[in-house]
Amino acid sequence: MTSQEVRQQKEIERLQKKVSALTEAYSQAVKELEELKAGMVSCKRGRPRVKDDRKARILSLYQQGKSMRQVAAAVGVSASTVHKVIGEAVARTRVIYVFMDRDEPVTLIDVSNAIQRIKILNFTDDLISRAFGIREKPTWEDYEQFLESRCMPRTRYGIREELENLGLDFYDPVLIIEKTAGRVYEDSQWLWKMDPEGIKAYDAFIKRAGDKEEQKGTIRELLMEIKGAMENGRGGGPGKDNR
Repeated sequence: MTSQEVRQQKEIERLQKKVSALTEAYSQAVKELEELKAGMVSCKRGRPRVKDDRKARILSLYQQGKSMRQVAAAVGVSASTVHKVIGEAVARTRVIYVFMDRDEPVTLIDVSNAIQRIKILNFTDDLISRAFGIREKPTWEDYEQFLESRCMPRTRYGIREELENLGLDFYDPVLIIEKTAGRVYEDSQWLWKMDPEGIKAYDAFIKRAGDKEEQKGTIRELLMEIKGAMENGRGGGPGKDNR
Protein backbone atom coordinates (compact mmCIF):
# COMPACT_ATOMS: atom_id res chain seq x y z
CA MET A 1 0.00 0.00 0.00
CA THR A 2 1.40 3.37 -1.03
CA SER A 3 1.80 6.25 1.41
CA GLN A 4 -1.08 8.07 -0.28
CA GLU A 5 -3.35 5.05 0.18
CA VAL A 6 -2.38 4.88 3.84
CA ARG A 7 -3.31 8.53 4.34
CA GLN A 8 -6.63 7.98 2.57
CA GLN A 9 -7.39 4.94 4.74
CA LYS A 10 -6.68 6.91 7.93
CA GLU A 11 -8.94 9.74 6.72
CA ILE A 12 -11.72 7.25 5.99
CA GLU A 13 -11.40 5.78 9.50
CA ARG A 14 -11.44 9.28 11.05
CA LEU A 15 -14.57 10.24 9.16
CA GLN A 16 -16.25 6.94 10.06
CA LYS A 17 -15.58 7.59 13.77
CA LYS A 18 -16.93 11.12 13.41
CA VAL A 19 -20.09 9.84 11.71
CA SER A 20 -20.53 7.24 14.46
CA ALA A 21 -20.14 9.88 17.19
CA LEU A 22 -22.58 12.23 15.45
CA THR A 23 -25.09 9.39 15.01
CA GLU A 24 -24.87 8.53 18.71
CA ALA A 25 -25.26 12.20 19.69
CA TYR A 26 -28.26 12.53 17.36
CA SER A 27 -29.94 9.48 18.89
CA GLN A 28 -29.38 10.85 22.40
CA ALA A 29 -30.78 14.24 21.39
CA VAL A 30 -33.89 12.60 19.91
CA LYS A 31 -34.38 10.60 23.12
CA GLU A 32 -34.07 13.71 25.31
CA LEU A 33 -36.48 15.61 23.03
CA GLU A 34 -39.11 12.88 23.31
CA GLU A 35 -38.73 12.80 27.10
CA LEU A 36 -39.10 16.58 27.27
CA LYS A 37 -42.24 16.50 25.13
CA ALA A 38 -43.71 13.74 27.29
CA GLY A 39 -42.98 15.79 30.42
CA MET A 40 -44.69 18.85 28.95
CA VAL A 41 -47.79 16.82 28.07
CA SER A 42 -47.85 15.37 31.58
CA CYS A 43 -47.64 18.85 33.11
CA LYS A 44 -50.48 20.09 30.89
CA ARG A 45 -52.70 17.16 31.82
CA GLY A 46 -51.90 17.21 35.54
CA ARG A 47 -53.37 19.56 38.11
CA PRO A 48 -51.42 22.76 38.80
CA ARG A 49 -49.54 22.97 42.08
CA VAL A 50 -51.57 24.59 44.85
CA LYS A 51 -49.80 27.67 46.18
CA ASP A 52 -49.01 27.97 49.88
CA ASP A 53 -51.41 30.86 50.46
CA ARG A 54 -54.27 28.81 49.03
CA LYS A 55 -53.28 25.82 51.17
CA ALA A 56 -53.35 28.06 54.24
CA ARG A 57 -56.81 29.34 53.32
CA ILE A 58 -58.10 25.81 52.70
CA LEU A 59 -56.91 24.71 56.14
CA SER A 60 -58.25 27.84 57.82
CA LEU A 61 -61.73 27.41 56.34
CA TYR A 62 -61.79 23.71 57.21
CA GLN A 63 -60.77 24.54 60.79
CA GLN A 64 -63.79 26.84 60.95
CA GLY A 65 -66.09 23.90 60.27
CA LYS A 66 -66.69 24.32 56.54
CA SER A 67 -67.25 21.16 54.52
CA MET A 68 -64.75 20.20 51.82
CA ARG A 69 -67.22 21.22 49.11
CA GLN A 70 -67.78 24.60 50.76
CA VAL A 71 -64.03 25.12 51.06
CA ALA A 72 -63.53 24.15 47.41
CA ALA A 73 -66.16 26.67 46.27
CA ALA A 74 -64.73 29.45 48.44
CA VAL A 75 -61.12 28.93 47.33
CA GLY A 76 -61.88 28.12 43.69
CA VAL A 77 -60.40 24.62 43.51
CA SER A 78 -61.82 21.12 43.14
CA ALA A 79 -63.09 19.11 46.10
CA SER A 80 -60.41 16.49 45.37
CA THR A 81 -57.73 19.18 45.68
CA VAL A 82 -59.13 20.21 49.05
CA HIS A 83 -59.13 16.58 50.17
CA LYS A 84 -55.49 16.17 49.06
CA VAL A 85 -54.29 19.37 50.77
CA ILE A 86 -56.03 18.45 54.03
CA GLY A 87 -54.78 14.86 53.90
CA GLU A 88 -51.16 15.93 53.37
CA ALA A 89 -51.36 18.50 56.18
CA VAL A 90 -52.92 16.02 58.60
CA ALA A 91 -50.24 13.42 57.88
CA ARG A 92 -47.49 16.00 58.34
CA THR A 93 -48.74 17.42 61.64
CA ARG A 94 -50.38 14.40 63.26
CA VAL A 95 -49.47 13.47 66.84
CA ILE A 96 -50.68 10.61 69.03
CA TYR A 97 -50.43 10.89 72.82
CA VAL A 98 -51.36 8.17 75.26
CA PHE A 99 -52.48 9.46 78.66
CA MET A 100 -51.12 7.03 81.24
CA ASP A 101 -51.87 6.28 84.90
CA ARG A 102 -48.56 4.84 86.06
CA ASP A 103 -48.11 2.05 83.47
CA GLU A 104 -51.74 1.75 82.38
CA PRO A 105 -53.13 3.44 79.25
CA VAL A 106 -56.12 5.61 80.13
CA THR A 107 -56.90 7.67 77.01
CA LEU A 108 -55.48 7.61 73.50
CA ILE A 109 -55.46 11.11 71.98
CA ASP A 110 -55.12 11.27 68.18
CA VAL A 111 -54.34 14.88 67.21
CA SER A 112 -54.51 16.51 63.76
CA ASN A 113 -52.86 19.86 64.42
CA ALA A 114 -53.25 21.22 60.89
CA ILE A 115 -57.05 21.09 61.02
CA GLN A 116 -57.42 21.29 64.82
CA ARG A 117 -59.29 18.02 65.23
CA ILE A 118 -58.84 15.33 67.86
CA LYS A 119 -60.17 11.79 68.31
CA ILE A 120 -59.95 9.87 71.57
CA LEU A 121 -60.31 6.33 72.80
CA ASN A 122 -60.82 5.72 76.53
CA PHE A 123 -59.62 2.50 78.14
CA THR A 124 -61.31 3.04 81.51
CA ASP A 125 -64.79 3.81 82.83
CA ASP A 126 -63.29 5.91 85.63
CA LEU A 127 -64.29 9.43 84.55
CA ILE A 128 -61.86 11.06 86.98
CA SER A 129 -58.89 9.25 85.44
CA ARG A 130 -59.81 9.98 81.83
CA ALA A 131 -58.08 12.81 79.99
CA PHE A 132 -61.38 14.55 79.22
CA GLY A 133 -63.67 13.13 81.86
CA ILE A 134 -67.20 12.62 80.62
CA ARG A 135 -66.48 14.15 77.18
CA GLU A 136 -66.30 11.51 74.46
CA LYS A 137 -65.86 14.09 71.69
CA PRO A 138 -63.73 16.90 73.13
CA THR A 139 -63.26 20.15 71.23
CA TRP A 140 -59.95 21.72 70.29
CA GLU A 141 -60.37 24.12 73.21
CA ASP A 142 -60.83 21.13 75.53
CA TYR A 143 -57.58 19.69 74.18
CA GLU A 144 -55.66 22.93 74.71
CA GLN A 145 -56.99 23.22 78.26
CA PHE A 146 -56.02 19.60 78.94
CA LEU A 147 -52.45 20.18 77.76
CA GLU A 148 -52.12 23.25 79.95
CA SER A 149 -53.47 21.31 82.93
CA ARG A 150 -50.46 19.00 82.55
CA CYS A 151 -48.01 21.90 82.86
CA MET A 152 -46.98 24.29 85.60
CA PRO A 153 -49.41 27.25 85.80
CA ARG A 154 -48.47 30.09 83.45
CA THR A 155 -49.17 32.52 86.34
CA ARG A 156 -46.82 30.72 88.70
CA TYR A 157 -44.27 32.85 90.56
CA GLY A 158 -40.84 32.40 88.99
CA ILE A 159 -42.28 30.94 85.78
CA ARG A 160 -39.51 32.53 83.69
CA GLU A 161 -36.85 30.68 85.65
CA GLU A 162 -38.85 27.43 85.36
CA LEU A 163 -38.97 27.83 81.59
CA GLU A 164 -35.27 28.62 81.41
CA ASN A 165 -34.55 25.43 83.34
CA LEU A 166 -36.44 23.56 80.63
CA GLY A 167 -34.53 25.37 77.89
CA LEU A 168 -37.61 27.30 76.73
CA ASP A 169 -37.95 31.00 75.93
CA PHE A 170 -41.73 31.20 76.28
CA TYR A 171 -44.72 29.35 77.73
CA ASP A 172 -46.03 26.71 75.33
CA PRO A 173 -47.83 23.64 76.75
CA VAL A 174 -46.80 21.45 73.81
CA LEU A 175 -43.11 22.29 74.23
CA ILE A 176 -43.33 21.92 78.01
CA ILE A 177 -44.88 18.46 77.69
CA GLU A 178 -42.11 17.49 75.26
CA LYS A 179 -39.71 18.15 78.14
CA THR A 180 -41.75 16.85 81.09
CA ALA A 181 -44.11 14.20 79.65
CA GLY A 182 -46.92 16.10 81.37
CA ARG A 183 -46.02 14.92 84.87
CA VAL A 184 -47.20 16.99 87.83
CA TYR A 185 -46.59 16.72 91.57
CA GLU A 186 -48.70 14.25 93.59
CA ASP A 187 -50.11 12.82 90.37
CA SER A 188 -49.40 9.38 88.89
CA GLN A 189 -50.60 10.34 85.42
CA TRP A 190 -48.45 11.41 82.48
CA LEU A 191 -48.29 11.51 78.68
CA TRP A 192 -46.16 9.58 76.25
CA LYS A 193 -45.89 10.61 72.64
CA MET A 194 -45.97 7.85 70.06
CA ASP A 195 -43.11 7.82 67.57
CA PRO A 196 -43.66 7.52 63.77
CA GLU A 197 -43.04 3.76 63.75
CA GLY A 198 -45.59 3.34 66.52
CA ILE A 199 -48.17 5.38 64.61
CA LYS A 200 -47.64 3.16 61.55
CA ALA A 201 -48.18 0.04 63.64
CA TYR A 202 -51.29 1.54 65.27
CA ASP A 203 -52.77 2.64 61.92
CA ALA A 204 -52.11 -0.76 60.35
CA PHE A 205 -53.93 -2.49 63.20
CA ILE A 206 -56.89 -0.07 63.16
CA LYS A 207 -57.26 -0.55 59.41
CA ARG A 208 -57.72 -4.28 59.98
CA ALA A 209 -59.57 -4.15 63.29
CA GLY A 210 -62.73 -2.29 62.33
CA ASP A 211 -64.69 -1.17 65.42
CA LYS A 212 -62.18 0.29 67.89
CA GLU A 213 -64.61 0.06 70.81
CA GLU A 214 -64.83 -3.72 70.38
CA GLN A 215 -61.04 -4.01 70.08
CA LYS A 216 -60.05 -1.97 73.14
CA GLY A 217 -58.32 -4.86 74.87
CA THR A 218 -56.21 -5.71 71.84
CA ILE A 219 -55.44 -2.03 71.18
CA ARG A 220 -54.29 -1.64 74.77
CA GLU A 221 -51.90 -4.59 74.33
CA LEU A 222 -50.61 -3.06 71.09
CA LEU A 223 -49.96 0.26 72.84
CA MET A 224 -47.93 -1.48 75.51
CA GLU A 225 -45.87 -3.21 72.82
CA ILE A 226 -45.26 0.11 71.05
CA LYS A 227 -44.32 1.78 74.35
CA GLY A 228 -41.88 -1.01 75.14
CA ALA A 229 -40.29 -0.77 71.68
CA MET A 230 -39.86 2.98 72.07
CA GLU A 231 -38.23 2.66 75.48
CA ASN A 232 -35.95 -0.19 74.45
CA GLY A 233 -34.87 0.90 71.01
CA ARG A 234 -36.58 3.93 69.57
CA GLY A 235 -36.71 6.51 72.36
CA GLY A 236 -36.62 7.42 76.04
CA GLY A 237 -39.03 7.25 78.92
CA PRO A 238 -41.17 9.89 80.63
CA GLY A 239 -39.95 13.24 81.87
CA LYS A 240 -39.58 14.69 85.36
CA ASP A 241 -42.10 16.28 87.71
CA ASN A 242 -42.80 19.90 86.93
CA ARG A 243 -45.26 21.27 89.42
